[in-house]
Amino acid sequence: MPELLKGDVEIVFSMDVLSFLEYYAGILSKSGLQRITGINQKQLGHYASGLSKPRPKQKARIEAGLHRLGEELLSIRF
Repeated sequence: MPELLKGDVEIVFSMDVLSFLEYYAGILSKSGLQRITGINQKQLGHYASGLSKPRPKQKARIEAGLHRLGEELLSIRF
């Protein structure tokens, strides 16, 4: 095993906003994304279609909203 892989390793998965919106289109609606990000559906549609690219501030809002949702989902117990 390479020395680099010994011990704790953290893998970070990164993708652009367009790819994320395309990949999760059947799971996350624009309405739901609007609720968790505060970005209106029309603008999210522009990002999803490639008509425009989100500014760094908008990317951060999307990422923060998704992380909040993820934390909420991780706290659910049945």
